[in-house]
Amino acid sequence: MANATARANQAQTKTPAAPGERDACALLTKQDAAAALAEAVTGPQSSSGRSSITPGTTASSCEYSGPGLHRINLNLMRLSPGTAAVYRTLCAQKGKEGLSGLGDVACWYSDKHEELQVLKGLTFFSIELRKSGDPTEAIKGAAKRVFDQLR
Repeated sequence: MANATARANQAQTKTPAAPGERDACALLTKQDAAAALAEAVTGPQSSSGRSSITPGTTASSCEYSGPGLHRINLNLMRLSPGTAAVYRTLCAQKGKEGLSGLGDVACWYSDKHEELQVLKGLTFFSIELRKSGDPTEAIKGAAKRVFDQLR
């Protein structure tokens, strides 16, 4: 499976979110991004749209940048029931260290802990964090703030 960012980027157009759709930048604020990166950030850069890959899927993305290659990106998708089932199955095969209480299903995309994927009902989000040092606690904190707003 390609990572969630590639899928979301393919799925998105540069249009505002349609009524009833969630905006990723409303869930990941500049303050949240700065806290996760532990430094000042610029942005956001956002996009949203409907998927041409998976019918019934809408997507929104929000990215903040720090110095150099440091960045945090939130991809938010409203999935069809079939697509949610696929993500549930894929996530079941991945690492879940320290992720209890985050969504119906939560998993690390890789063992580097630079991407965290969460499914709550039909809402899927992925957070990518690139910074110096171990990103584990910072990415979990950002994911918890996003998840708490989805309740």
